[in-house]
Amino acid sequence: MVKKPGRCADGDWLELRSVLPEGWQEAARVSGAIRINKGPLADPEVLLRNVLGHVASGQSLRQTAGVARNAGLVDVSDVALLKRLSNCANWFEWIVGSLLDRPLKDLPNAPYRLRLVDATCVSKPANVGTDFRVHTAISLPDRSFTQVVLTDKHGAESLDRFPLDPGDIVVADRAYGLAGPIERVVDAHAHIVARVNISSLPLYRRDKSRINLLEEARQLQPETSRELEVCVRLPKGEWTFGRLCIHALSEDQALKAQRKVKRKKARKQERGTLAIEAARYVIIFTNLPSAMVTCEEVFAIYRMRWQIELAFKTLKQIAGLGKLPHKLDEPARAWILAKVICALLLQRLAARHEAFPP
Repeated sequence: MVKKPGRCADGDWLELRSVLPEGWQEAARVSGAIRINKGPLADPEVLLRNVLGHVASGQSLRQTAGVARNAGLVDVSDVALLKRLSNCANWFEWIVGSLLDRPLKDLPNAPYRLRLVDATCVSKPANVGTDFRVHTAISLPDRSFTQVVLTDKHGAESLDRFPLDPGDIVVADRAYGLAGPIERVVDAHAHIVARVNISSLPLYRRDKSRINLLEEARQLQPETSRELEVCVRLPKGEWTFGRLCIHALSEDQALKAQRKVKRKKARKQERGTLAIEAARYVIIFTNLPSAMVTCEEVFAIYRMRWQIELAFKTLKQIAGLGKLPHKLDEPARAWILAKVICALLLQRLAARHEAFPP
């Protein structure tokens, strides 16, 4: 039985609904979230309102059902909510894609645009491993989401998940500092600024002789930088040129970075002597020409990557993305996507109301 909600709650919902993409109600049936027009949750609006209330409040499904009943929204059990939630993942994926479609099209048509890409892991209750990955791209300077893709733990980090345009400057961590992502960037006539490991990306000189990254890095004194012209052999067999920018950390920074690597290797029961030494350096590959960006400016661009870490921190600590309550795959997947929807709706409302607090 559906009841009429209170005026205050109804007004809040109307504001949220106003920023939802067109066609979201029809998509509920097309995607299979609502398969029969029967029962109190057969209305897409009632269903979405209950699910967003569940994920935004952090309440259990039983508590959510009780709140909905007391507010006069709908009289439904927690079991019914769980069944409906299990069918909502594809619908929510459509909503996320539609919410992000406009910001992606509205990116400024400038010669160069900074695009930060990365992924964050989400675990099920009582699980210390990775169950899902949220692959994300954000644009600067507004730090707005332009792409969000949810995969299971087998979904590796890849630039194939993100559309690239000529002039994009992709800023990424070591997971993308590989020949495959570099080929993807070259094919899109874009640029990349990515950190690399000493062994994951084979680099060569113009005469095709292999470069030993550690030997080149050892020539640096603390807090100094240098760059090399390098060649990369792409997966399809072609060669591309780029620059390798190397910066030696200060002694304090190097010791801190080495301790972090040692702890990680100890957990995996690995020695990693070369990796521990390499932690003293920041090694960046880029195909940005030196006439446009200096070596020091390359490091400045890479430091902007922490903006996406701040975005993940906001999603996990403020939006509660890291507190996944469901153990089953389908409701867990729908819950994560609903969290992303909440974040995107709030981002849109914040953009609409200039006086909205950060």
